[in-house]
Amino acid sequence: MIIGIDLCSVVYGTGVSNYTINLIRNLLKKDRVNSYKLFFSSFRLPIPPEIEKLTKYPNVKLYQFRLPISFLALAWNRLRILPIELFIGTCDVFHTSDWTQPPTLRAKTLTTVHDLTPFLYPYWLHSKIVSTHSNKMYWAVKKCHHFICVSTNTKQDLLKIFPQIPEDKCTVIFEAAEDKYAQFQKLPQKKREAKIALIEKQYGLDRYILSQGTREPRKNLKNLIAAFNRFSRRFPGSKLELAISGKYGWGKDILHLKNSKIKILGYIPEKDMVPLHAAALFLAYPSFYEGFGLPLVKSMQVGVPVLTSNTSSLPEVAGPGGLLVNPASVTSIYQAMEKLANRPNLRKSLSQKALKHAQQFSWAKTATQTLAVYEKINS
Repeated sequence: MIIGIDLCSVVYGTGVSNYTINLIRNLLKKDRVNSYKLFFSSFRLPIPPEIEKLTKYPNVKLYQFRLPISFLALAWNRLRILPIELFIGTCDVFHTSDWTQPPTLRAKTLTTVHDLTPFLYPYWLHSKIVSTHSNKMYWAVKKCHHFICVSTNTKQDLLKIFPQIPEDKCTVIFEAAEDKYAQFQKLPQKKREAKIALIEKQYGLDRYILSQGTREPRKNLKNLIAAFNRFSRRFPGSKLELAISGKYGWGKDILHLKNSKIKILGYIPEKDMVPLHAAALFLAYPSFYEGFGLPLVKSMQVGVPVLTSNTSSLPEVAGPGGLLVNPASVTSIYQAMEKLANRPNLRKSLSQKALKHAQQFSWAKTATQTLAVYEKINS
């Protein structure tokens, strides 16, 4: 079987980028039988080194172009010209990302649905993003042979918005955190403590709540900050800080809400992410809506409990490893924050549950299940 995969998303440093890179990396670790054709195009951005390294596998070929993604969105999502085979040659299956849906000559297509934000909450996004996703999904619904959904909630949303999709054409396959998170827990205690001390010194942190993700409206940072400020007023002697990591995305930013106990860390290099999660007292992730919520798995795999929302996929991903809140209620967020900050026995209990629950998420499992879908639609 010849499998084509769209890599155009990998340069943007998003959750979709993380998914795409790790899926391909783990497919190639497992599968030495099938051939893989990797399609990448960007007008300005170079292909990440970790993707170029994959060409060491004998069953991989990389096809790189300098076409802007906006051009491909026009050609594929609107005009329906330039089949993918014109770029990468013959393939049996082509796996698309979340931005474009190319036509094919013979290849059967499938796509991963990461979330349905552009359809459920379009006012959180730029109109261009909403339009592009709408056009992509219009053709995906018509042409895709299968849909991979990253959570049960995402599958339910997909079938609700697009009832013409048969349920048997949808498979739930979870995302995962990279193996290095689980491996961190296996290090000797002194080595873990040394890495944590180093990251705290590097970012000027001590005792902190971590918030992680692109700064955009649906991440609900305004309510999180309001809840944290209420905590600080209620416990003025507390040294607890709120560390907000992640680059700015869109919408009104929260920089004007910053104070001495709130640190806006911005983009964090991947090499620092594991100890940054591991050093936190807990993760605060009260997002309004998520297709999956990868930061939850990252924290749980290093034994850090989570505070997250009782909406969308987040209860499904957090499981027993965290406290659920109403994201629209500052009081609800504050109450959970106060419990996690002031009750070490609760944190210890949730940490143990988080470690156990996180074991169900692995990229090896994701790759195995995805390969099974390729084989199913090609049969």
